[in-house]
Amino acid sequence: MDPTHRTLFRSGYLWFLLVAVLLLISFQPVFAATSCLSDSCATQCSPPGPVQISTLVPATEFPATADIPVGFVDPDDNSGRRFIPTQQGAILLWQGSDMQVSPTPYLDLRSASGGPVAFGGERGLLSMVMDPEFASNGRFYVFYTRNNEGTGTQGDVVIERYEQSGINPNVADPGTATRLMIINHPVSNHNGGTLAFGPDGFLYISTGDGGGGCDGNLGINGDGQSDDTLDGKMLRIDVRGIDPDGGSPDSCGKAGFTPNYTVPSDNPFFESPSACDEIWSLGLRNPFRFSFDRANGDMYIADVGQRNWEEINLLRASQAAPVNFGWSCREGCSSSSTGSSSCSTTGCPVDAGTTCQFPRASGFWDPVMCHSNSEGWESIIAGYRYRGSNVPSLAGDFIYSDANCGQIWKTDTLDPANPAAVSASCWASGFQGVYSFAEDHLGELYIVVGAAGRIDCIHNGEGCTWATSLFFEDSFESE
Repeated sequence: MDPTHRTLFRSGYLWFLLVAVLLLISFQPVFAATSCLSDSCATQCSPPGPVQISTLVPATEFPATADIPVGFVDPDDNSGRRFIPTQQGAILLWQGSDMQVSPTPYLDLRSASGGPVAFGGERGLLSMVMDPEFASNGRFYVFYTRNNEGTGTQGDVVIERYEQSGINPNVADPGTATRLMIINHPVSNHNGGTLAFGPDGFLYISTGDGGGGCDGNLGINGDGQSDDTLDGKMLRIDVRGIDPDGGSPDSCGKAGFTPNYTVPSDNPFFESPSACDEIWSLGLRNPFRFSFDRANGDMYIADVGQRNWEEINLLRASQAAPVNFGWSCREGCSSSSTGSSSCSTTGCPVDAGTTCQFPRASGFWDPVMCHSNSEGWESIIAGYRYRGSNVPSLAGDFIYSDANCGQIWKTDTLDPANPAAVSASCWASGFQGVYSFAEDHLGELYIVVGAAGRIDCIHNGEGCTWATSLFFEDSFESE
């Protein structure tokens, strides 16, 4: 440092400037969402050019039985095919090369066809996922609510594995059905409903709290807060092995048959004598849709609320399990005893705070985004954080929706390292009845508008050409 600078420091002038700058910074507005949003979902909005949303699979492509699409699954097998699970229980096959749905279902689990799926209301075939090695082993997994197979079985959640036919790759072999898990679920709602393989190769399963207002109005003793039930949880299992213990002593989702999975040894309740080994996180109400950020393994969980708040919860890949998202002690960023929910919080930690915290002093984790039911939000649907390359203006944004609102929303600011620093805004209108989003092997995104019976794609003004550029060598005529 030269003499002039030393003199300047000694005079204290630079210290004055430094303090002034720090004070100026400290008085700048903090761009952070530390409370739930009250934005109306009646706002009209549209994507800025050149981003466009176009229909890829129109309603006219679906069978006359009016099957309701709930997914659009890329097998990533260089075939150009997509699989469309429908709530009724059929899995349809869409051929990218000719943009048509095969007249023959890939797999038919509909009760009308003698299949095991109980359909109606929130019940049905709710999701499917391809095995990470599907291209070589032909395996895939389904999540559905089952028909009556005996006393007390109606509506139970079933996780089941199937394999593609070794003769005709355009159909699955129903004879390969292998049940992995059965979760008792006598009520019709709050089933959860998503299957997804994480970057660790394990299968994650979202389950609802078993139904009933306020999780049975049992406070801390409800399913969401109980570690001896699989309801109201995020589950994590390894589908590459068979449990040598046969599900004993804590059978949880394995009772009544030889379980066809094992539990990862780093699950938080692994080999616990009283808790379910399969639990990864807890405190959820009805996490119908969740997704992974393919860039870093973070998980975004949309949890449908109870007359008060719709939530997007963040489970970072670096966060030690288990994370407790609070239901039924909390909803949104406040106690579930307040507002329209009016739940009992008997037995819950005393926590009346209304500022979102990650985590709270009580140990609960608040959602990174939440929307008010009083503003028209009703059934929040998680999308994906965009990691594709064909729509560069969306890079890193998280896209989501609500089945009731008819809008697509996206984040304007999202920093998983600072969960409070998030904001979002309406991005597209005219999408009533979105039941899920989909991500293909390229990271491009699709919108499953189940209520309208169509599947849309997001692109940069030139159409989703990547979805139709490949074709499978065996045509539908070979069926």
